[in-house]
This record gives sequence, C-alpha cells and structure tokens, in this order.
Amino acid sequence: MYNFKVFTSLPKDAMEIREEVFVFEQGFVDEFDEVDQTSLHFLIYEDDFPIGTARVFKDGDKIHIGRFAVRKDYRGHRVGSSLMRYIEKEILYRFGHSELILGSQEQAVPFYKSVGFIETSDRYIEQDCPHVTMAKKI
Repeated sequence: MYNFKVFTSLPKDAMEIREEVFVFEQGFVDEFDEVDQTSLHFLIYEDDFPIGTARVFKDGDKIHIGRFAVRKDYRGHRVGSSLMRYIEKEILYRFGHSELILGSQEQAVPFYKSVGFIETSDRYIEQDCPHVTMAKKI
C-alpha cells in the first residue's frame, strides 16, 4: 500500500531519491538549487520506504512540477501515476484550478502524456539532456 507525505522543506528521503535517480543513474550535476527552499516536496512510500518524489512551486498563476523521480525498481508499477494523482489532488486543494507546467526529459514524455500532459515547446537541452515543456490544466 502506498502512503503520501508533503513537506515544506526538502526532506532527506527526497534528497536520497533525487541523488539516486538524477545524479548516480542519469549523471546530472546541478541537482539541488534555491528553488528547493520555496517548494512543496511530495513523497510516495511503500510501507515506510520512500520510492518516489517531486517538488512543486507556484510561479504567478502556474504551478511547476519538477524533480519528479521514481526509484528504478518501482518504475512500471504505476508509482509515478499514483504520485501524480496525489500531487494534482493536493494542488487543487491548496491552490484551486491551475495550469501545471513541467520540463520533461525526452525519454519521459510518454509517461507525462499518459497522465494528461501535452507538449508545449520545442526540444531544448538542459545538462546535456533533451527536454520539452509540457502542460496540463486541472
């Protein structure tokens, strides 16, 4: 069974997942930044073990979702879609109807499309990795 938690500061569990996925697995170097200090941090747990995370911050009338990561062994088991549904529910509760924005790695575009996001930009490079901006209204 999955459990969800929301934090107003970057928790150790989220840091560990992001390091595992983005730094060690994918080779990114600039993983943590000042945006972490003003974001909500979402975690999904299986029992007491953290298996996925994302951060959310408001920018004007748009809500940005970033640093969305699921541990490798848990991908393909609907963990990401469960986490996204929880995030959307919390955003509606906290901010009301909003436009969600995210920068997706090119390889993750099919996942985000499967949860209702659409591409809204051309491809761009971030840390040597192709990305595209995606959006969804909730």
